[in-house]
Amino acid sequence: MKAPASRARVDSRAKFTVRGWCFLAAAVVCLVLATWLGRKDVLALSLFLGMVPLLSSLAMWLVKPRVLLKRAVDPPLVTLGDAAQVSLRVRRRSAFPSRTRTSGDGSGAAAGDGTAPHDTAADGSATIPGHEDGATTPLGRRTASSSLRASDRAAVDVHEKVDPLLGRDQDVQVPVSGVPVSYTVRPRRRGIHELGPATVRVSDPFGVVSELLDVAERTSLHVAPDPEELTELGANFAHESGNDPSRRAQPQPGPDNVTTREYRHGDPMRRVHWAASAKHGELMVRQEDPRSTRRTVVVLDTVDQHWPGERVWAGVLESTEEFEWGVTAVASVVEHLTRRETVVYALDDQGRALPRGESEAGQLRDTAVTDDTATEVVHGLSRVALVPRPEPELADDPLAARLDREGLTHPVLLLTGTLSPAAARRYVRATEGTASRSVVMVVNPPLTRPESADVFEAAGWSVLLVSRWTDVDAAWHSLVGGGSLLAPPPPAPGERHLSMDEMKARTRGRTTV
Repeated sequence: MKAPASRARVDSRAKFTVRGWCFLAAAVVCLVLATWLGRKDVLALSLFLGMVPLLSSLAMWLVKPRVLLKRAVDPPLVTLGDAAQVSLRVRRRSAFPSRTRTSGDGSGAAAGDGTAPHDTAADGSATIPGHEDGATTPLGRRTASSSLRASDRAAVDVHEKVDPLLGRDQDVQVPVSGVPVSYTVRPRRRGIHELGPATVRVSDPFGVVSELLDVAERTSLHVAPDPEELTELGANFAHESGNDPSRRAQPQPGPDNVTTREYRHGDPMRRVHWAASAKHGELMVRQEDPRSTRRTVVVLDTVDQHWPGERVWAGVLESTEEFEWGVTAVASVVEHLTRRETVVYALDDQGRALPRGESEAGQLRDTAVTDDTATEVVHGLSRVALVPRPEPELADDPLAARLDREGLTHPVLLLTGTLSPAAARRYVRATEGTASRSVVMVVNPPLTRPESADVFEAAGWSVLLVSRWTDVDAAWHSLVGGGSLLAPPPPAPGERHLSMDEMKARTRGRTTV
């Protein structure tokens, strides 16, 4: 995801560098010596040393430096835990060329020096701009090419502000010739994370005056949740019955009723139809398996009032730890069911389709998710955010209208937080007539049973209470047998309290039902 070229604006006056102050100090010393010794040549040297930083400062003030900085993120969307590469390009437009820098220190490079500026990568290697399209070589090794121009070695210092959930702020030297310098970020939370703004330090040809330029442009990195693997035991959370409308009689699979299409990049290999591939001479995949007889409705509650836990930031999106757990659970359930020939209708609390890829929820009309589109839904969950809104009236409930309009009488799975009894009754009314109804309530500390759980149980729902430390697969496993409270075990007497990261690690193997 590239940001448009941004012209830096000057936010501070020119300042003398250490070298500039040394010039001025030497000028004062020479002036004193010239007065004491009566030497005109020392006086001329004093004037020269004093005029260099003063004239350079005047030139920086008259001719405003102009810097164009471009930032690119590859890929623009990653899954939680995966790495993304951020590239910075700088073009300087000024009447004065940049002071030449080398990759190690800040001193000027000789005309015949073959050293190029580099950026330290996460694996201890260095990206050499202009060398094999950004290939990395070990630190300290010089590039084999000796034909680099001086303009390729000229660089400016760039301080890049990075979201703390992506990594640390970066201080790099970027060539002014437009050759990119890259660094790696690895997100630690789902959401929309911003890179920038950046501060560019430019200096005069003598290096005695520097100016800080602020590039306010920001670039977004979308981070999708990482779906967890769910056990096969939890695949049939909807209770089967002979009149279950989620099951439809369809012909048995065979060579005459299998629809295939050509293989596209990203298609799972399990969908490859080898007989059709041998017949056509290219890879073919099943477009729709006749055994897809199950249909399920998954609803993610995005009402801000229903998630009252401690506020955290998912990049630029306000969230809670409980809501992040719910988003991960939705991604896991959607991917798990669609891989097992189940059509999932993924909705939010307003009856709108969950966002897919780069499409917003309001732009989507088709709510059905299959194995071909499950990845797009998981990617779209990077933009899901909490929205404060009042409870809708019974006659104007958009969720009930969507279910009624599309005839969605299939089993319903609702993921919500600690909502009020009135909000629970709203969901009960909206889903009347469905085959079966289950709800996963993510309870925030202290882990007490909310009154809304009784409302769901009284209406015949299967209620499961979990905490943000509960393993998603353990919750999925418990959903088959009905409602249970899943919580991390309390520390034993005398045992220290665990941090949240340690609690999550233990919960995966020790979750109790």
